[in-house]
Amino acid sequence: MEAEMESAEAEAEADAVAEAESLNAKPSTYTYSKEHKLKRYYSCLRDFMAYFHQRSEAYPLDHEFTEDELSTVEPQDIVNWMNIKMFGKLDPDLSGGTSMAGSHHTLAFYRKGIAYFMPSGTHDWDPLTRKGNPTRSKEIRDLINKVKALNDDGIATPKQTGKKRTAEEGEVKQTNSPKSRKRTKKEDPEVPHFSVSEEVNGMLRHMHTQKVKFLRSLEDMSAAVDKMKRDVETSYGIMITQVSNFGSRVATVNLQASSADVPISPISRSRNLFTVWNVQNGKLSPLAADWNLPTKLTVLEAIHMWMLGEPSSHTPPLQYLTVGHMKHIKGAADSFNKMRRFMKIVKYLGLKAGYWCENWDDDRITSLWAKIWPGLDTYLGQMSNDIKTGDVNCRTLINSLLKQGGILQEMTDNSQMLSDEILASFVIKSSEEASQDPHAGDNSENKGESSASSLPSTRSLELLWGVHHGKLNPLPAGWEFPISSSIIEALNLWLLGEPERNIPPFRYIHSSYVGYLKSGTGYLSKLRCVMKVINYFGVQLGVWWEDAWDDEMIKNLWQTVWDSVAERIKFKRTDGRAGAVTWQAVYNRMHESGLIKEVNADQEKDAVEDKGADQDPEEV
Repeated sequence: MEAEMESAEAEAEADAVAEAESLNAKPSTYTYSKEHKLKRYYSCLRDFMAYFHQRSEAYPLDHEFTEDELSTVEPQDIVNWMNIKMFGKLDPDLSGGTSMAGSHHTLAFYRKGIAYFMPSGTHDWDPLTRKGNPTRSKEIRDLINKVKALNDDGIATPKQTGKKRTAEEGEVKQTNSPKSRKRTKKEDPEVPHFSVSEEVNGMLRHMHTQKVKFLRSLEDMSAAVDKMKRDVETSYGIMITQVSNFGSRVATVNLQASSADVPISPISRSRNLFTVWNVQNGKLSPLAADWNLPTKLTVLEAIHMWMLGEPSSHTPPLQYLTVGHMKHIKGAADSFNKMRRFMKIVKYLGLKAGYWCENWDDDRITSLWAKIWPGLDTYLGQMSNDIKTGDVNCRTLINSLLKQGGILQEMTDNSQMLSDEILASFVIKSSEEASQDPHAGDNSENKGESSASSLPSTRSLELLWGVHHGKLNPLPAGWEFPISSSIIEALNLWLLGEPERNIPPFRYIHSSYVGYLKSGTGYLSKLRCVMKVINYFGVQLGVWWEDAWDDEMIKNLWQTVWDSVAERIKFKRTDGRAGAVTWQAVYNRMHESGLIKEVNADQEKDAVEDKGADQDPEEV
């Protein structure tokens, strides 16, 4: 990028020399120091960031922008700012006949000034991952090239127009001077002037118009391809939702084996087939309202449900659940805590016996129990065949172990065994290698490969349950926080979610679900502040509903709230009421104006008053 900018500056200097020679002037040989250049670069950045954050005045000279602030900038933000600087509007007509406040060299300098401070340095902008240096993007290069084409077509900048006017005035003065009148007696022989016919000019203009149309058609084709991709993703999400109704029958499909022929795309990996997220008591839960832990599970069935879940009842692997997921179910928390303690005992005995896995299937669960049941005789005495085969009632066995207490004391004395990651890694590696090739030396390599391919891999866990980054999550693994979305898009996400991608309304999303994203909890906190202010004014103005939202109701909500708070947040741009501003810009203005602080203080005051009103007068 530096090479491109230096080339642009060199070209600008060459143009300046040519203009100076045409006006019989000497070109300037002054060169800027590095310190002076940095000041000019930072001036560009301060001007742009003031526009980006919707400030009414520029940032002070000593202001320092954080890496998080700069990393939220996208190419279209810079293009919009350049359009306003160059043409005075966001969407100028670049087909010709447009007045400009500079040349393509001006835009190249803006680009270089902003690029100097971008965190991603020389990395090109990737439109798929939306990462990289936004100044190194196709959008900005296209804008500079279009402005250069306008300059080449003869559209003069204000600076060029002023120079031409000065030159013409100088010629008039020379013609009217006494010396010039004396020299008219000996005029130089007339130099022949060659002009291009109007027909040729018309042909050139037609060629330029065709070129512009062709370039625009390419952009339209690119937009159509992007729309087609989004439609395919949406259709796939609908199909996945319908397939989930087949329940456990689909769970028997060998997902990993089939993926060898048909690669699973990043989008499909983030889908879940069997987890159904419900809103229970104002919180998200993957469990139905009437769910309860079965009371007649055998030991093997309980371990299976803990490790692999139960697709037929839409029960995810219990190891990824917390007590918070089942607070709406009476008595479920106690049963879950007992099972969690039992599985801790199972893991301890498994590591002690040298057998534990990360990827489980029925055979490995059976092998695990065969390894650990002999270790129970110390605490249970003579054991029945039901215990040895794993057919004993799980709750009965748990109660016996907890009542006897010996195993719990042993685990306390050897607590380092469960926390020793090196030991766990060694045991897991040796156990899984043995499971993949149980008849080593019998030349049965194909059998080992078949066993490995049938395991529920990490990819299968994402596809079946939505498990990624070690947690059960309603958000897809490849999902990114919409940091550049408009306030209307953010309201839709907050109140409606994205049903086509199985994403619930964001008002129910806990900060733990976005913890795997860079600055995810920070962005969620900001978005929650914005929605709290909108909710506060929406309730006061009678446009807030607890449920049954649609697009029109959301637009009406924002426009009504905007009319009430517009004077406070004072946006420079006029498209605030239409909801075209980003939600982060709204947050910045609400924060700077103190609106968020006032709403929080008012709500805390109301909460204290409500608590006092509910209190018994005698206690007061």
